[in-house]
Amino acid sequence: MDIKKIAENTWQIPKSGNMNVPGIVYASDQLMELIKKDKSIQQISNVACLKGIQRASYAMPDAHQGYLV
Repeated sequence: MDIKKIAENTWQIPKSGNMNVPGIVYASDQLMELIKKDKSIQQISNVACLKGIQRASYAMPDAHQGYLV
């Protein structure tokens, strides 16, 4: 997935596939490398596909894939 740095500590996941809005991640370069290693980017993209979402799917610096069941 093509992730673009759009400002200091701000990254954009461009709209693709079924995404209704882009994804925006607020994280330092170091944190972004950790975020890319799990399924956080996929989850941010999945939220961007939800019906009625406005502007963007936002993720804060503590983004993580959550618990695996």
